[in-house]
Amino acid sequence: MSTSPPSEVTIEGQFYSGRNSSRQSAVLRSAGGVIILDAGEARMQLSPGDVEIAPRIGNTPRYLHLPGDGVFETEDNNGVDQLARQSRHGRGNRLLHQLENHLGLILVAVVITIATTGAAFVWGVPWAARAVANALPDSVAEQVGESTLSTLDGTWLEPSRLSEQRQRALMADFQPFLTTVSGQSINVIFRSSPAIGANAMALPDGTLIFTDDLVNLARDNKELTAILAHEIGHVAHRHGMTGMVQSSLTFWLIVMMTGDLSAFSDATVVVPAVLMSLSYSRDMEREADTYALKTLEENGIDPIHFANIMERLMTSRSNREASETEEGSSRWDALRDMLSSHPETGERIERFKQSP
Repeated sequence: MSTSPPSEVTIEGQFYSGRNSSRQSAVLRSAGGVIILDAGEARMQLSPGDVEIAPRIGNTPRYLHLPGDGVFETEDNNGVDQLARQSRHGRGNRLLHQLENHLGLILVAVVITIATTGAAFVWGVPWAARAVANALPDSVAEQVGESTLSTLDGTWLEPSRLSEQRQRALMADFQPFLTTVSGQSINVIFRSSPAIGANAMALPDGTLIFTDDLVNLARDNKELTAILAHEIGHVAHRHGMTGMVQSSLTFWLIVMMTGDLSAFSDATVVVPAVLMSLSYSRDMEREADTYALKTLEENGIDPIHFANIMERLMTSRSNREASETEEGSSRWDALRDMLSSHPETGERIERFKQSP
């Protein structure tokens, strides 16, 4: 049976003087408001204010920081907790330790963390992306557009094989719609791309890319004008910059959660992130569709032209997917889906058909 007074705390551990890396077996005692460290030849008398008690983390070793860079290490967490209570220090640490060991609170924290993370990705990131995109100067959109076009031209886009006469005819039909929108001048360019196929894309700087396959798929120039109005809608609502910012914010959140900054230097991550910004959400597509409908109606163009080319596009892609079974073709299909700025859906087509 111990003969120590009830208020005395005795803790065994190791003492590091701070002058070198050697350690000594030591005993720390506290009684009557005085803390005494006995480490053989080294003996210290301290007040409770001289001792900084590290927080408790499970049952890992505990550290008491002493004057002169000295450290007392011990595995007697209960003894340290008693010392902290006696010296009226560490109440917050004790509460934290209790919370860490409360299963119910741990489960609640896990649920809250998952819900918060999900809300951040589903609602927080899109909202922040729109706010940031609308606040960015037009010069940023121009730089991003030029960089993206350069990347595409160096990878999947080739010079257009359309005749000069065909291009001039289309540009003549497009000309009334090529005005400045949301601070960006609208500029249409034509490119050939077997990899992407029939498609159109809107870059953040107002550059609209029409592929040769899409032009050849049209039976009436008004169908391409309808596609043009839709793509201009993306520029008007700054969807390109919003997509870019959203991709960056999502990537940053993942990096912050995983702590892996090396991914930023990996081209296999950066390039897809840039290209994915060209693929818009359903809400963005609805906004662009609304813009297109209004534009077509104001210019006396029947919205059925948009529905017609979209239906033809659906049929063309369905036939191609049914006939392509090789691994390389599957990869091109994935790329086309990634770059698609107007995913074909029956709901959207029906909206244009029913428009008066």
